[in-house]
This record gives sequence, C-alpha cells and structure tokens, in this order.
Amino acid sequence: MKTLTIALTALVVSSQASAQELPNPQPTEAHKVLAAEEGTWDAAVKMYFQGPTEPATEYEGVEVCKMVSGGLYSQSTFTCQMGDTEFEGHGLMGYDSRTKEYTGVWVDNFNTVPMPMNGTYDKEANSLTVHTTVVDENTGIELKQKQITTFVDDDTRTFVIYLLVEAGGETQEIKLMEMTSKRREE
Repeated sequence: MKTLTIALTALVVSSQASAQELPNPQPTEAHKVLAAEEGTWDAAVKMYFQGPTEPATEYEGVEVCKMVSGGLYSQSTFTCQMGDTEFEGHGLMGYDSRTKEYTGVWVDNFNTVPMPMNGTYDKEANSLTVHTTVVDENTGIELKQKQITTFVDDDTRTFVIYLLVEAGGETQEIKLMEMTSKRREE
C-alpha cells in the first residue's frame, strides 16, 4: 500500500508540474566564474610521472570551453598529444544552488570510470578548488585528488592537480600535473 501511495503522489505532482509553467533558472554570480573560461585555450602541460622533484614531461594541449544549457554549465574539451597517444577529455561543471558548491563530472579516454568533481570558489585568491576521486578501473583503488584553477588574469590561468595521500594522520599533497593556459584571441 505504501508503494501505491508513493506512486500516486508522484503522478499527481508530475501532472501538476506539467500543467504549470516549467522552471527557468537563470545563471547567477556563481556561474560567472564558469563563464569566464569560455574560449579556446592553448596549454603548456607539465606531468610529474616520476614525482614532483624530478624533471617534468612536457606537452602542449588545447582546451575549448563554452557555456551550455542556458549558461548554467561549462562544457570543456581538452586534447593533448602525449607521445604516441592522443588524450581527449571532457568536463561538465555547474553550480549546485542547494549545496553551494561547484559540481561536475570529467571523462576521458584514459579511464572508463567517470570522475565526479565538487568544489568551491575563493574570490580573494581568484581560484576554484575542486576535489575528485579517480578510480583505477583495473584494481578498483580510489585515489583522492585536489585540483586548483587560479585565474591569473582574464586571459591566463593555471591548473594544478595534487594526489592526496594520508600518512601519519596528515594529508600530504603530491603534485601530479601543472598547466598554464593562455586564451587565444578570437
């Protein structure tokens, strides 16, 4: 009986919603942070495959960012030739007005497990800090990461990824990657 009541309630709410005007949320101040990334960015990438104290492996990449869904989400596509392999990744980031956090997902051709992202914007530092969990699809091991995007100026930004490792009751940050991007003139 409880299941029938829930189903009937959902049906009534659904039919009332369709009879009324659909919601039309508008971008807020929080969405302006995402909108500032619109455009094509040329990226200088440094990967620390042997640790952050060893020489980095360097690549060049391109990211294209655009606002979608009425300006509520930023959609990005990043490509980079890494040796013989073409890396391609896609992100979708928005602002969750309930949790007051930026939230999104990242997918790429190096992993079959989507990576959820949640974070906050620091207006003073002009930076967006996002926490993620990367799952190794072969072992199932979850790796925690912190990603910081700093908006240096309107046409320059830095992006750093840290692996978060718990050791001795403290969290250590190990730099995995850093990228400096310049917006192309259009």
